[in-house]
Amino acid sequence: MKKVFCYILFCTVLVQLFGKVENAELRERIYVQTDKNFYLAGEQILLKFLTTTPNKIPINFSKVAYAELTNDSIAQIQIMVELKEGTGIGKMLLPANMPTGNYRLIAYTQFMRNESEDVFFEKNIAVLNTFQSGYYLAETEPTSEQEPVHHKEKEFDKIEKGIVLQSDKTTYSTRTNGEIIVNGLPENIYTLSVSITGKDILEINEPNEALFQKILTKKSTDFSSEFLPEYEGHIVLGKIIDNENNDDENKTSLKSGISFPGEGIRFFAGQTVGTEDVRFFTSAISGTKEIASVVYGTDDRYRIDIQSPFVTRFNQRAMPALQIDSSYYGLLLDRSVELQMFRYFADNMSENNTISEPYFKMKPTHRYKLDDYTRFTTMREVFTEFIAGARFRRRDGKQEISVLSKIGNTYSYGTMPLVVIDGVPISDHEAIFNYDPLKVENINTYYGPIAMGGYMFDGIVELTTYNRQYEDLNLNRATQILSYEGPQSFYNYETPDYSKEENRKIRKPDTRHTLLWKPDIKTNGNNNITVPFDTSDLTGEFQVTVEGITTDGKFFSETLFFIVE
Repeated sequence: MKKVFCYILFCTVLVQLFGKVENAELRERIYVQTDKNFYLAGEQILLKFLTTTPNKIPINFSKVAYAELTNDSIAQIQIMVELKEGTGIGKMLLPANMPTGNYRLIAYTQFMRNESEDVFFEKNIAVLNTFQSGYYLAETEPTSEQEPVHHKEKEFDKIEKGIVLQSDKTTYSTRTNGEIIVNGLPENIYTLSVSITGKDILEINEPNEALFQKILTKKSTDFSSEFLPEYEGHIVLGKIIDNENNDDENKTSLKSGISFPGEGIRFFAGQTVGTEDVRFFTSAISGTKEIASVVYGTDDRYRIDIQSPFVTRFNQRAMPALQIDSSYYGLLLDRSVELQMFRYFADNMSENNTISEPYFKMKPTHRYKLDDYTRFTTMREVFTEFIAGARFRRRDGKQEISVLSKIGNTYSYGTMPLVVIDGVPISDHEAIFNYDPLKVENINTYYGPIAMGGYMFDGIVELTTYNRQYEDLNLNRATQILSYEGPQSFYNYETPDYSKEENRKIRKPDTRHTLLWKPDIKTNGNNNITVPFDTSDLTGEFQVTVEGITTDGKFFSETLFFIVE
């Protein structure tokens, strides 16, 4: 109830701030920029997300964006990205075995799902797998690589004074420095991006201005309240499952939680919705790879199954066959070889290694580094001899841990502690009682009472092993652990620095097809900025794309071409 009340209050404040809502409801739209539109299987799509109102005013509301790459209707790749101040930066790795074809890139927030997918962002992405057949080589006159296609100018709500885009040279050599100069910027830039990639050989989307205009002004008369906005962080969805296949009890009274294993405590209590669905309101979980769920107080009768937060299946739309001019065969073959070299030498290309700080930052009442004491071979001995304020006791034939909790001016042992080992919440304390203490490095105790996400615990016992991998831990069915991809945090596309001669002489190949990806440049009110870049070992024509939006909703997009030889 507290979360729902905060949501209503927050929406009311936004309505007062923007005053531009439809049917007395706040609406949200999303726009996505990609570094290019045509990719080879095995490359990664670099994405920038921007949220606005339907009036195109940038808005800071949802904290998570979702993107799915689909064929005609079924998602093939799914990611979620952390949003800060209404913008987010992410990447989507295309599998090396991804079939050739045209795909739909669809993006949305959970709050947008209260309308319909008609208001979702959508653009086309072409993927070519050079190791598979399935694309059509058209026998047509190729467009001159020196004369890019120019679309007919349309009228949009854009900057009146045109943006002037220049490069310090028209032709560059490989592994050298260059500069892009952007003049005529308005002072009220909200966000600005600059990308430099090899020139796209296909025109598969409308111009950026037209796409921006069409996507963000989509209308919808429908609006439900099924999907809560993620205005604090990602909401993990779960379903309460009866392991005995007997649904005769009311599940709404069950206490549940999730955590993200690793260093520190990242525990979030569940809030039951309806008869079996449960929500976990999280924050600061980007980059985590495992999630552990637990149901308390029922032995192992119930468990939590984590649900997908994605749409996954969309309205069907037939995608045309991918047609590529046969004159590009040699160019694509070279690009394929260059991609293989890039993947071979790239470091952790597909991983998001960001690990957030522990959500729970309360200092322990007592810390115990077990190597400072005589090492015992049973947990009973460890707790009896060293751990003050926490103990094992036998209840109903099973061992339980209790921790001191303050009631009034006195402390007494409570019956509902939070027990975690390497961040994994444990409901069956027998698993700790029978665990090998020689694998445990530290034990921390926190005297209660401690409130966490609406639950009140009598205290906390936190154990950490040497490898932080909860090795050989025997869990009952009330605790489930699975791999979970949380929201991607800000992704920084790293490039070499060839300002130093010794860097230019490094023998490691540099086969970047995307030379620069700066998706969130801060202009600080400056009308003119200079953006440095470095060319790679690749030659040919490259395209510079600059996109931006002002605080009052004016969008602009400009392009520039140069040669590397």
